[in-house]
Amino acid sequence: MTSEAKPRIAILGGGPAGSAFALSMVSRGVDPKDLVVIDKARFPRKKLCGGGVTFRGTELLRELVGKPVGGGETKGLEFLSSVGRFEVREKGPQWIHDRAELDHQLIEAVRARGVAIREGETVTAIEPAHDAIAVTTKGTKERIERFAWVIGADGANGLSRRASGLRGGIVGRLVEGVFEAKDAREQADTLYFDFDPICDRIPGYAWIFPYFVGGSLVGWKIGVMDGRGVVPGETLRAWTQRYAEERGYRLTEDKIAGFPERYWDWRTRGHREGLVLIGEAYGIDALLGEGIAPAMYSAVYAAERVKEALDRGVRTIGAYERGFAMSAEGRNLWFQARLADRIYGRHPERWLRVLFGMEHLKRLAGAGNDAYGRLLGHMPALVARYALQVVREGIPSAAPVERLPAPPRA
Repeated sequence: MTSEAKPRIAILGGGPAGSAFALSMVSRGVDPKDLVVIDKARFPRKKLCGGGVTFRGTELLRELVGKPVGGGETKGLEFLSSVGRFEVREKGPQWIHDRAELDHQLIEAVRARGVAIREGETVTAIEPAHDAIAVTTKGTKERIERFAWVIGADGANGLSRRASGLRGGIVGRLVEGVFEAKDAREQADTLYFDFDPICDRIPGYAWIFPYFVGGSLVGWKIGVMDGRGVVPGETLRAWTQRYAEERGYRLTEDKIAGFPERYWDWRTRGHREGLVLIGEAYGIDALLGEGIAPAMYSAVYAAERVKEALDRGVRTIGAYERGFAMSAEGRNLWFQARLADRIYGRHPERWLRVLFGMEHLKRLAGAGNDAYGRLLGHMPALVARYALQVVREGIPSAAPVERLPAPPRA
């Protein structure tokens, strides 16, 4: 392809999913001039996100770009609630990054590979055209361009998802703020996941993450996830503010902001002729809302399948969704969605007691032999242990769980 030729593939969105797709395509031999990344923001740009990358995500980041500079590391996760707590240990540490820093490094890695990056352009329309998809953008001027392929990496409610007409998963709500610790007890080497919002009829969990910028700890990110999108944003913000204050934190920014997340399940569709959805446009972890690792894995899978289609000269991919569902990441997301259906569905208190009451699960989680979310292979043993527990002790109660006050601070 000559330097004057137009790119054949438009990647809408320059976050981890869009960058991972571009890097994967180039590594598979696609000419960088065949790719263009279009994003309405200019990098580095602020991005609301806890910024945690679990072990399976750090492995993929190393493969794509090496270890990003800055950020911090944690040694593990801790699940807690008013019915118990336990540690989750992975094969290695988790990386914590400010998304402005991480996304900027990823997009610069894409630029260094020779891929064009068009920043400050908003996509206003995506329409099928003969043997192509017409994409309208507005930046310093309006453009209408035709691409053989469009890769939707523009988020949970981005235009690519809306224009696709494809079935998507549940859209939840998250709110998050940056806090400073006055007399908090949490340690900066752990990611905390608190499921006590369930006690207050919020189908989700709260998190307390250390916040690193430029490699230095500058505060804490605290928020709450509504995994079913049923609780008003103002209620979530008030809950987060109260929760943080109870635990010895003070808000340092002017507000607690909110954003949507789309969760993957087996019914989610991510492809039609010439169009593929990746990242949050496709769906992420329904249990904890983890987005960075699933986004990159869906992007790498999409790159493999789109490259196959390019080699065959076609614009449709057979069994696209089934292929992803059968991958390691797809199986992981299926398992997480099944857990979320229970813990955030009917009788959440019962499943909260199951989660924190299974000694076998706690041992698996703390052993350090698996990556977070890679417990699907242990499901037969977990089901058998649960059945045995029911025989011995009966079905766990679905009675309300009273949320305990925050532990006293030293």
